[in-house]
Amino acid sequence: MTDIRTHLIRPAEGIPEGFASLSQGVFHASTVVFPDVASFLRRQAQAHTGYSYGQNGTPTHYALANKLSELEGGAAHTVLVPSGLAAVVLVNSMLLAAGDHVLLPDSIYGPTLEVTQTLFAKWGIRHTVYPNDTGADIAELFEDKTRLVWTESPSSNTLQMQDIPAIVAAAHAHQIKVAMDNTWATALGFRALDAGVDYSVQALTKYVGGHSDLLMGAVSTRDVAAHHALRDTAELLGYYVAADECFLALRGLPTLALRLERQYASALRIASFLQNHAAISQVNYPPRPGDAYHHLWQRDFKLGNGLLSFTLQQNTMQAIENFVASLQLFPLGNSWGGVHSLIAVAPQRAASGWLLRLHVGVEQVDDLLADLAQALAVLEG
Repeated sequence: MTDIRTHLIRPAEGIPEGFASLSQGVFHASTVVFPDVASFLRRQAQAHTGYSYGQNGTPTHYALANKLSELEGGAAHTVLVPSGLAAVVLVNSMLLAAGDHVLLPDSIYGPTLEVTQTLFAKWGIRHTVYPNDTGADIAELFEDKTRLVWTESPSSNTLQMQDIPAIVAAAHAHQIKVAMDNTWATALGFRALDAGVDYSVQALTKYVGGHSDLLMGAVSTRDVAAHHALRDTAELLGYYVAADECFLALRGLPTLALRLERQYASALRIASFLQNHAAISQVNYPPRPGDAYHHLWQRDFKLGNGLLSFTLQQNTMQAIENFVASLQLFPLGNSWGGVHSLIAVAPQRAASGWLLRLHVGVEQVDDLLADLAQALAVLEG
């Protein structure tokens, strides 16, 4: 069987006959016209697979959804939405109703927790935040109306990991669905659906796009009925994506594996350097041997990436400002997943002080190491 990394290089399907381009065309459309009244009146019936209106999908949309489904493996089906957070909201909106109960890990992406605490709580949906290290014993938190368990592994700031197979087994034993934010690893690093997760969520803004120039999210599932329900719910929510942005994501897919492999190798070197530096208190990067979650990463994951975090021994705002200001190759900015290295600053949820998050891009790693070394020397000096 051909490796998925090879499949990602191949052109998407849906290119017009006789135009054998290596790049997917961008089909702009709001209105789709029909040859007769009968086909016009049947247009909604084909909304899941064909063309009925621009918001429901053009050849460019379907090409990206099909490529992402292929990446997820098996008989996956994918719905595209405007952002990663929109993907989270879509899953919740499709599955949950007033009176239902949802579980979220304490290391979950901040906006996921916030939208659950505000919008969904306002609509009568209750939630419980559970300890990140909970595994099979998550069953102790289930209630009669528990419908969904959210997971995120590794988390995007502290890089904490979860025992996904154990959580899936416990949830499924009680007919409870499991969703996973798999943005960190992508399906190249961890096949969430293969592990039994019901809904695999990605912020395509990050590694799939890969160039810090698009906003988009995706939800993939192997349940055909759930896929149709997700599409119907997305339409009710007004979740539509532009063909131009689909093209940008399609452009990113052929180099996804190459970028991840390069960034993973560089991040490993940087994590090891930081771990052995006297100015560093703690490094969070599960692929690094010695990390508290390395055993879970080594058991379940096939590939790392460029996102890691750490704390300074001098964990004060003045030290943080001095360090960040001294960096030359790590601009201060939010998000991650692109080809450029970045640094971000965040308060630690479970401890005092500040967390520094590095995204390692595709620059020469020796240059990045030298930049970090000189910035740390400023603190020591």
